[in-house]
Amino acid sequence: MAVAARLSARRVATLSEPGLYADGDGLYLKIGAFGVGRWIFRYRLGGRRRDMGRGR
Repeated sequence: MAVAARLSARRVATLSEPGLYADGDGLYLKIGAFGVGRWIFRYRLGGRRRDMGRGR
């Protein structure tokens, strides 16, 4: 199993382009249209993908 690249504190602070950025082990940083970042944890439950918001 390959280890995903981790986001550094510097990289997180400089991200402004909207998108979904993986940190590994199901943790993602989602940058919205106005540059606001939110952490999301993705997992599977009962064969379905679920997203759990973890805040700013």
